[in-house]
Amino acid sequence: MKIDPIVKKETGYMALGSLICTAVVALVFVLLRKFDVTVVLGCLVGYVLTVGNFFVMSNTLTKAISTGDEVTAKLKMKQSYVTRSVVMLVVMGASIVLEQIHWVPVIASVFYPRIVIFVRGIVQNIRNRKNPPEENPDNYVKWEDDEEETDEFEKFVGGFSKTKDNNTEGK
Repeated sequence: MKIDPIVKKETGYMALGSLICTAVVALVFVLLRKFDVTVVLGCLVGYVLTVGNFFVMSNTLTKAISTGDEVTAKLKMKQSYVTRSVVMLVVMGASIVLEQIHWVPVIASVFYPRIVIFVRGIVQNIRNRKNPPEENPDNYVKWEDDEEETDEFEKFVGGFSKTKDNNTEGK
């Protein structure tokens, strides 16, 4: 099984970000003086669950897109989503039932991908402001109706601002 380099790279980012989130959760337990072996197991299970879920999702998405058939791709993604959701629910349920695994870090791990993606977006925006990416026509996909949407949007915004100007002039 050959893994796409982009999947490896993005999973690496998710693994690092999830590790940081896991460390924060563990630190909170330390500060609350509730840290024990169940928290360590909960953090470990949550970390593996998050990174594994992200890897399977990314890998399935890449393979689904490469099929070239939209119907087959949607079916593969839907099947993957259902399977991954069931696995996550079973693992979260087991962590609640089993006393050897603290359930809070496992449940918290479900939110790690959103946090990691959000923080990566902020970091990329900051980097792009300092060093704007160069225009590369090879990486730009131009849609047939790009110009029409821009013009319509500008007309909408322009009309909106004219309405505001007309309303403020009479006051």
